[in-house]
Amino acid sequence: MKQRTMALLAAAIAALIVGCSDSSDQVAEILPPPPPPNPCDGTETESSRLFLQQVTDSSVIIKWRGDANAACIGNSADGLATRVAAQETEGAHKEVRITGLEAATTYYYSVGGAPTAPAGQQFTTAPERGELAAGGKTRLWIIGDSGTGGDDEREEHEGEAAEVLASMEAFVAADGKAIDLFLMLGDNAYYVGSDFNYQQAVFETYPNLLKSIALWPTIGNHEMGLGFVAPTVGLPGLGISADPDSYQADKEDKPGRMPYLDIFSLPAEGEAGGVASGTEQYYSFDYGNVHVVSLDSQLSARDPEQMATMREWLIDDLSSNDLGWTVVIFHHPPYSKGANHDSDDVEKVNGFDRPQRDMREQFVPIFDAYGVDLVYNGHSHSYERSYYITNHTGTSDTFSTSEHAELLDGDPAQPASGRGEKPYAQLSPTSGDVDDRVIYSVVGNSGKADEDAGSLTAADKWLRHAAHIEQPADTEEPPRRGLPVLGSAVIDATETELTHSFIDVNGQVLDQFTITR
Repeated sequence: MKQRTMALLAAAIAALIVGCSDSSDQVAEILPPPPPPNPCDGTETESSRLFLQQVTDSSVIIKWRGDANAACIGNSADGLATRVAAQETEGAHKEVRITGLEAATTYYYSVGGAPTAPAGQQFTTAPERGELAAGGKTRLWIIGDSGTGGDDEREEHEGEAAEVLASMEAFVAADGKAIDLFLMLGDNAYYVGSDFNYQQAVFETYPNLLKSIALWPTIGNHEMGLGFVAPTVGLPGLGISADPDSYQADKEDKPGRMPYLDIFSLPAEGEAGGVASGTEQYYSFDYGNVHVVSLDSQLSARDPEQMATMREWLIDDLSSNDLGWTVVIFHHPPYSKGANHDSDDVEKVNGFDRPQRDMREQFVPIFDAYGVDLVYNGHSHSYERSYYITNHTGTSDTFSTSEHAELLDGDPAQPASGRGEKPYAQLSPTSGDVDDRVIYSVVGNSGKADEDAGSLTAADKWLRHAAHIEQPADTEEPPRRGLPVLGSAVIDATETELTHSFIDVNGQVLDQFTITR
């Protein structure tokens, strides 16, 4: 009986299988579920300004002004599949902060949700902290007082900032190594640092660069609009207020917030490395093997309490830094004999140049004590470069090569130049192998170059500061200690060498030095 029951059951199962089979006796294929739809299914939306901020080894800020409400990102130009909603920020900007990225990796992006990236909309994240960028070196481009691109009241400077950009591009094309960092030394947008000035002088002058490399700026005197020499007489660039909310572009306007702070998203909380400053007026960040500090010599330096806070923050920041190279930027040069900007005489025109003295007296000792390698400033519309110096906080007539400069073979008559086959050593042999020397460069000639001493600097002192090195490329005899030509600076930092090149508007290297470590 049991065997009969089992036989009937087997027959029933066989009949069921035959009934469910197709005519070819093949079992139906089980298909996987369809992929989810790509969230990046929109179109590219035009922006009136598009730029990158805070490119780190794991994150980026994409910022724009326009109607788009999202950005898409991916590892290939035609494969964008990560969509990030934008936040509205000051100055009618939109921005997205994207985190979790891989170090030293190229990403492509669109604005508006398109699945493909337009040409040029890509960036490469920073290398891991302490590592080198592509090509075995980290490359910085530094420009100062470049804001004549928006200076429509001085037609004689039209196109000069663009020419400086082109000369840099020709220089870097020689070895194919693109720049990794873009630094501005203040007076980024003449005359008054207004949003309109920035649109012309920055976003319409460097549009392609800004889409692929983060811009790191500092505050110049023209970022603060007008200064008042009388209640009804306001002049551009003469502001002496320490309050960023006292900005005025026109004497009829009510004081308001400085546009610089609405335009840029800067790492006040240490988001890009370094110690949090708590303010966008000054900050620091790490990029591979380089630590960069941007100080505020226009606002914070004019108020004793604010300046003391900035000094303490700087000490904390530099104390925690262990990267191979340290670069500091701010606008007012501690050492300069530029046209109308003499660092020895800072009381002219109601003391608006006083930060030149105060930054020298208050901050130079910190640079010496905490291993700063290079300091870059603008303000004077020319190129000047110091010896490798230490412990000098006085006026130019107190500078002594034997006391303050690195010397060749200990000879006071031969201060070292760092040129050619005789580079500087980061650990100064004449200081007991201590990293306590700094080179100061004035690069305030990236939008215009002064042709004479002006009305406030003595003609026989123009470009002849004692702390600065003679420039063989100068046309006068003996050569002056500066160059009245258009140009910019490029820094190349490897693991063991840092090379500074000053490039004129024709793409020629007119001054170069190297520091080894």
